[in-house]
Formats: sequence, structure tokens, C-alpha cells
Amino acid sequence: MRGFGPLLGLIEMGKGKIEVSPQNPSGPVSAAASLHAAALYPENVKSLEYAFDAARTRKGYGERVEDGNLYLSDKPGWGIKVEN
Repeated sequence: MRGFGPLLGLIEMGKGKIEVSPQNPSGPVSAAASLHAAALYPENVKSLEYAFDAARTRKGYGERVEDGNLYLSDKPGWGIKVEN
């Protein structure tokens, strides 16, 4: 997949028929986008592949991980902070 729109399209095609597990390259933006896609289609996305160990090197981006679960932020947009 190359982008959020194509990911949503793929999930929509399988709606009610197949379960998907988005993979992401473990960057904070792609992780947030994949998590938002999963939240839009909880009946089709039961898991999200996420490099948990890599998250420790990205402290401060706003990802909330508790008990092995990645949670959506209540901040605007993707809910993460990206600095130049």
C-alpha cells in the first residue's frame, strides 16, 4: 500500500468478508495512519503490525502503548507530534 487512501480502499473492499492486519514501516506517521484506518473498520481490522521495540526510540511523538495495545490520541489530526 502506498498511502492512507489505498489502505482504506483495500479494507473497504473486504468489508464484512475478510480480516486485514495492516503493516507499517514503523515510523510514527505511518503507525498513526494505520491505527486510524483500523479504528474506522474495527470489524475488519483486529490487529496492526507494529514494531514495539522501535517505539522506545521515538519517545515524544505521542504514541500511547499500554499492555501491548496502541491507542488513538485525542489530539487533532493523526494525533502525533513531528518535529523537523
